[in-house]
Amino acid sequence: MRFEFLKFKFLALLVVGFSFLLSPSFSHSDSVSTTGVQFLEIPAGVRGAGMGGMFTAVADDVSTMYWNTAGLAQLDHIELNLLHVVYFADTNYEFLGAALPIQSGSTLGLSAAFDFVPSFNSTNNPSAVPGSANDLAIALGYGQTFGDNFALGIGGKFISSNLVTYSAIGEAVDAGLLLYTQNKDLTLGLSVQNVGQISNFSDYSSQEKLPMVYRAGLTYRFQQPGPIHFLAGVDLQKPIDNDAVVQTGGEVWWGDKSFAVALRGGYSLNPLNQDLGSGVGASVGAGVRVSDFELNYALVPFGVLGDTQRFSLTYRFGFDEGESHQQDQTKKTSAVEIKPQIADYQTGTLKQATFDIKPQARTDIKNWTLEITDPKGNVLRSYSGKGVPPRQIAWDGKDNNGNVVAGGIFANYNLRTVDVRGQQVVASDPIFKVAKVSAKEAPLLASVSMEPRVFAAPSIPESIQPVGMSGAMKVPSISFDEKSSRLTPEFENYLDQVARLIRRYPNCRVYIEGHSYDEGTEQQALLLSQNRADRVLRYLVEKGRVSPDNLYSRGHGASTPMDTGDTEEARGKNRRVDIIIITK
Repeated sequence: MRFEFLKFKFLALLVVGFSFLLSPSFSHSDSVSTTGVQFLEIPAGVRGAGMGGMFTAVADDVSTMYWNTAGLAQLDHIELNLLHVVYFADTNYEFLGAALPIQSGSTLGLSAAFDFVPSFNSTNNPSAVPGSANDLAIALGYGQTFGDNFALGIGGKFISSNLVTYSAIGEAVDAGLLLYTQNKDLTLGLSVQNVGQISNFSDYSSQEKLPMVYRAGLTYRFQQPGPIHFLAGVDLQKPIDNDAVVQTGGEVWWGDKSFAVALRGGYSLNPLNQDLGSGVGASVGAGVRVSDFELNYALVPFGVLGDTQRFSLTYRFGFDEGESHQQDQTKKTSAVEIKPQIADYQTGTLKQATFDIKPQARTDIKNWTLEITDPKGNVLRSYSGKGVPPRQIAWDGKDNNGNVVAGGIFANYNLRTVDVRGQQVVASDPIFKVAKVSAKEAPLLASVSMEPRVFAAPSIPESIQPVGMSGAMKVPSISFDEKSSRLTPEFENYLDQVARLIRRYPNCRVYIEGHSYDEGTEQQALLLSQNRADRVLRYLVEKGRVSPDNLYSRGHGASTPMDTGDTEEARGKNRRVDIIIITK
């Protein structure tokens, strides 16, 4: 709680400092435009326009190319946006934007903005040839997250302006920053736009300033479970050629991913609007989302100049409708990898299991829970927390009371995360996974050694005594040639005996543990041991007619040698596969 408060104070101080830089006394502006290509100041976003121009810290759709390039880092689906503005003075404005995620937290953005005025006569001569005017800006941007609380963005744009028979070209750079708390409820946005120059219409050798703008924004998202989502915020905007503008607004959504409606409102306190009449500065908007599509509308009055109406259509690739969408999210949002466990088969306990947690969209997670359960679903051990889960959690094989869990090798895990929109994602699996059965031979790490074998194939005694836990049997090990996972014929005959033993216990579980020793790098040894375990499993299924449902294979590399001696006999003991049959 104290950490969140300190971050809030830090963000507030940044806004105050930025506000000072934007103050009129600091900039000495005279409220008269001294820059060219003013169309660059037309807001290229319907949602932001409907909230009074407040969007610098919201920055969560492709229109962030205009407001704050750092917002691109928040977009995790391919997104297309078309915008049309019916402006006053017969001016039309169009915007096309696209977001292309490269990986989680890393996104490219492309946009093109275009305005045009139809033919007009700029002279008092009715017979004069009509002229026209248009402007074009093509932009490329990139946003990247850094950790769980920080994102940066940068973009460049090419600008072309045409007026009757004159033309000018220029280039500009945009940059942005986002800082957000752990749950992303409080966000600070800073950006600078149009840092560059454009050639003079009459002389390409001379340059004019572009309408550079500084922005600072603070947004708070009210996180609550259910179908209603609300945000509110304030922006400070400082053009280099005009006084600072305060913009504030909010947005509320009702619904879910498959269908939702939105209402927006805002107010822009701009000194330039004082002479345009009452009601100027207020804006309203609405939106509707149906599955992949989102349609938005905003009305922004300009008093005596008239009203401007804005429409946009957004399409996001990768969204499914209704319940199927939520199921897909469940499958792909979280991933858990379990590192090799240290197991004690004589007692049936699991000494340690390490979980590597890799959820997508880590910054969107509000809280999480990891539960270790027995086969009946009873919780043995639980871990939980707020915000993003740690990248690694180690379970020591004990329950919540500190007692060693008997039969811990049967445990399952359930990882559940809840994001800032109230959506739950659940990932679950057995701690010991069933290996996939394939007809193909596992790849060999090296050629098969032609040295004579040290050990003859074992045979199963008529009476096998359980070791440790009741119902657990460890049959004689299978040895392999150096750097090989090939089964020799004598061991195939032995596995036929093992298969007959397994079939006597239809409900048993069989753990097939592969090992290697002094056979390449650590990674090569681990892969070789897994290949050996998988080869034995395939033989038991394909030739031994054993059901694969309860067969588990796992490679341990060189981590558990049987004999650490430096002799061929010792190395032969370690190039092995152990088979443990648990009947209860």
